[in-house]
Amino acid sequence: MSTRQNLSFVFFILIMLFYFVPTRYLIAQQNVTPPLLMQQNKTPVAPPAGPGIPPTPPGNPLLPLGQAGIPIVQTIPTQTLLSNLQQAITTTSNLEKLLSAGKVWFMRSPTGEIEIKGGVLYQGAVVAVLHFNPLDGSVLPLGINPQAFQNNVEINSIKSNLSSVIGNLRILPAAEFMEPEACWSFPVVIGNIIVAHIKVYYDGIHVMEDYITNQEMAFYGQ
Repeated sequence: MSTRQNLSFVFFILIMLFYFVPTRYLIAQQNVTPPLLMQQNKTPVAPPAGPGIPPTPPGNPLLPLGQAGIPIVQTIPTQTLLSNLQQAITTTSNLEKLLSAGKVWFMRSPTGEIEIKGGVLYQGAVVAVLHFNPLDGSVLPLGINPQAFQNNVEINSIKSNLSSVIGNLRILPAAEFMEPEACWSFPVVIGNIIVAHIKVYYDGIHVMEDYITNQEMAFYGQ
């Protein structure tokens, strides 16, 4: 191999090192430390409730559940859970007359249908959500989707009627246990239709905020 060919080969090697080695080094460096996770802030603790008024849960009771890698339900004896059910029924009985109207908002589902929602509040936090028919403004039973792509009702008419609708809500004294959330779920009815659910923490005392709906109302509520 001639001197000219040797120099060309060395020059080629230097170019390859210049372009590729730093890139690989940077990629390796980027893979050393994973990105930091921004955790959601806890909800501020509500002031103490008065006598006979069920308290809201301290902060977000769902936050600690996965930290130890063991669902909280597995650490609670079944008899303890069952013994708290009567207290949870008493809590919802006291809660029923303390519910108030929140804001109303419109949303579109991923497939484009109009959704109209109204927040049901307790101590300023959303504890249940009502769904309204975009065709006539009536309260919808859970599970029914009118598949309406245009809204035919004024939001002000729903807002003006929301307090009277909430005044007609009844919380049935029957519950199912929701293991992932460690709570009792009670059906909320108007007449003979189930329109929502309200959840009480497994201790039977704390009413659980609907955090997702609370965020929706904060962003979109009118």
